Amino acid sequence: MNYTRTEIGSNIGFTSVVDKKFNSCSLQLMMIVPMGENASDNSVAVNCISDANSKLNSIAAMNERLSELYGAGFSSSSTIRGDMQVLSLSANWLCSRFAIDGEDITAEMTELITDSLFSPFADENGFNESVFRLSKKEILDIIDSRFNNKREYTIVKAREIAFEGEPIRYGGYGPREQVEAVTPKSAYEAYKKLLSTAQIEICFVSPDADNRVQEVFREKFGAIERNSASHTFYSPSPIKPEPVLVQEEFDVRQAKMAMTFKFDTDDIDAVHLMCIIFGGSPVSKLFVNVREKLSLCYYCACSMSEYKKTITADCGVERENIEKATAEIHNQLDEIRKGNITDEELQSAFLALENAYTSFGDTHSSYISWYTDCFFRNEYISPREYLNRLFTVTKERIAAAAVNVRLDSTYHMLNKEAE
Repeated sequence: MNYTRTEIGSNIGFTSVVDKKFNSCSLQLMMIVPMGENASDNSVAVNCISDANSKLNSIAAMNERLSELYGAGFSSSSTIRGDMQVLSLSANWLCSRFAIDGEDITAEMTELITDSLFSPFADENGFNESVFRLSKKEILDIIDSRFNNKREYTIVKAREIAFEGEPIRYGGYGPREQVEAVTPKSAYEAYKKLLSTAQIEICFVSPDADNRVQEVFREKFGAIERNSASHTFYSPSPIKPEPVLVQEEFDVRQAKMAMTFKFDTDDIDAVHLMCIIFGGSPVSKLFVNVREKLSLCYYCACSMSEYKKTITADCGVERENIEKATAEIHNQLDEIRKGNITDEELQSAFLALENAYTSFGDTHSSYISWYTDCFFRNEYISPREYLNRLFTVTKERIAAAAVNVRLDSTYHMLNKEAE
């Protein structure tokens, strides 16, 4: 594997990863801006870009062209890192040397991506109405679909409560009512602003070295007058003076709970290990004790956002067991704070990490995920280097990190009690 990162313009980075074991290519282009009032306009705009362009002026035409290019893919997404909105265009395609008739698929896909980014299907009145309407509906459907997955909805609501008053409260798309208010004109104006002000990061993974892709983007962005700034992704969320509890009742069979904790330590590596021991593996304290030994929930796990310095523990639970489950979750965190971590728990955490980090490079997406995280952290190291560093974390560091973890807020999705 060969990795390089080059600055190809004002706050524009291009990462190239060459790995000969692949037979296809992947590219992800990220436009990064602070979350704000334009978040919904931005997300709809990027969706319009991936659905059509001035040459392929319908979703059907775009899909037909992608099919012709051996089933290539082209899509968009809107996510968050810290208080930043990350708007991504992602593409994947077959390596040109495997084309039956010698087509230069990489050149054709690069042209399709740049046509979409720099020449969208729009005029002075905004994005084409038909494409815009469908693109906007896609995002509204994504937002609405969250309720169908009750666990996801619970975590979304917990985030809204934990980050109340913060830019990322409603996630990468913004609140539903703001998406509803987006117009073809407002989305197009947001698109033009993104091109000139967003921080750009591009990651290209391929089996063969090919500088043409980098040079095409260098030339295209070089023709645009840009006034962008680099961003910091770490923006810890302030903890509430007192923990907040929000409860809602729905016609569901099983109650759900999500507890958001916040921490103020800078020892992120120790918090990472703490989360795995707490609830990040099948041998974690939450799984073994809360679920298996005490049978207080159907599942119980936790996840961490290092950029906001938060930990979310969530579980599916019977309504009558919520108080007991809550108490036991706190109890297991207290055990870690006291340093009651067995050698088996620590070794299991190390094994879980080794399994995760040694698999990087098995897929295009894992390379892209790793090197974009390196960019977000401003720390360019290999997965093995990072893994070796995690292996030096001691029980004492984990316990000290856990002392800094405090409950911020809790959300309960309750099943309605029988009348």
